[in-house]
Amino acid sequence: MRQNGEMTDEKRLALVEEYLSSGKSKYAFEKEKGLSQHCISNWIRTFAVEDNTVVILPQSAVTDMKKDPDKEELLQEIARLKQELRSKSIDLKRTEMARDAYERMIVLAEERYGIPIRKKSDAK
Repeated sequence: MRQNGEMTDEKRLALVEEYLSSGKSKYAFEKEKGLSQHCISNWIRTFAVEDNTVVILPQSAVTDMKKDPDKEELLQEIARLKQELRSKSIDLKRTEMARDAYERMIVLAEERYGIPIRKKSDAK
C-alpha cells in the first residue's frame, strides 16, 4: 500500500506533522502508514523541518529532575516551545510554497496570454 508518488506536498506535510506530534519512531510510523523506508526523513529534509524528537538526558539530569519539580516544569515548557516552533516552521514552509506557486502562476499567465499582470512601478 505504498503511495508516495501520488501524494501532494500538503499530504506529505500533514504526515510529517503527524509524525512529529506522535512520538513514534520513524520506522514504526512509516510502517503504520504504509510508507516506504526513509521517506519521513526525506520529507523532513525537503520541507526544512527540524526533527529533534530524540532527547537524551544525562543520568545526573534525570536524578536532579526528580529532586526539583521546577526543572521538570521548565523541561516541559521547553518541549512545548520546541513543538510550537516546529509547527510554526511547517506553517512558514506552507506559506512559502503557496507564494512560490502564486508567483509561478502569474509568470505562466503572463507568458501564455501576453499581458502584464503585475503592475510595473515606474516612478517618473
